[in-house]
Amino acid sequence: MIFMLSHKAIKGRNNMNIFEEMVKAEKSFKAYAVVTVVNNNGLGTANPGKKMICYADGIIVGTIGGGPFEFECMKIVRGMIAKGKTTEMINVSGVELLVEVFEPVNTLVVVGGGHVGNCLLKTAKLLPFATILIDDRDDGLVAESRQLCDVFLKCTNYEETILSGAVPKGAYYFCAAWNHDFDAQAIKGALENEPAYVGMVGSHSKVDAIFGMLREQGVSDEALDTVYSPVGLDIADGSPAEIAFAIMAEILMIKNGGAGTNCKTITTKFLSSDCAI
Repeated sequence: MIFMLSHKAIKGRNNMNIFEEMVKAEKSFKAYAVVTVVNNNGLGTANPGKKMICYADGIIVGTIGGGPFEFECMKIVRGMIAKGKTTEMINVSGVELLVEVFEPVNTLVVVGGGHVGNCLLKTAKLLPFATILIDDRDDGLVAESRQLCDVFLKCTNYEETILSGAVPKGAYYFCAAWNHDFDAQAIKGALENEPAYVGMVGSHSKVDAIFGMLREQGVSDEALDTVYSPVGLDIADGSPAEIAFAIMAEILMIKNGGAGTNCKTITTKFLSSDCAI
């Protein structure tokens, strides 16, 4: 197995570089680990306080001592990243290390920064979701939505943009482009990018029309059956703000394995019942 060393590892001599890299990692939706030297019984230059960021692909930023020792640490840490979020102490060649693994936050992709998309971005700010807005229109038409999102992707083709690598796998998608063709592009791209959820705003006639277009392009009925459209739970009054809450409620239901049932009808103890106190 080949491990790659970034040229950044050479210059990453202070913790400021590490903190800046953590911000970059969060914005790029990458899993990573921060490795900190806690104690050293005399091995080389692995001095307490030194930090290094390690990504799943072996790229590192910063250094905790270099050489075979650091290489061995990378192998262990990459395995920890693969297992998911954790905070653990490990010992490598007598050096005690704190390893903190960070996973990407849940990502909400809003296709179209119109009225409902804008309200959905506002709603998402109340929750631990990173947000990506995809739109093909001039900046002035989606200026407020651009300010609300974490990442804005200006596009000419929605499918290509989603599959370009700029959108992480496992994201939650809401499609409300201003053109049926663009919604079709977005749904096709989303379905090919291992989505956690795909929803599209629209009437039953719009759904039938767009699904018909996608079938002609080779999208299977099985895949289309996973799309939530018309979108959202049946709780809104039809206004953009309430539709946005209904959509987010549906997303949370899917994310958390809920059933959309009133909690008062559930006999098992509601574990978060004290949160409102």
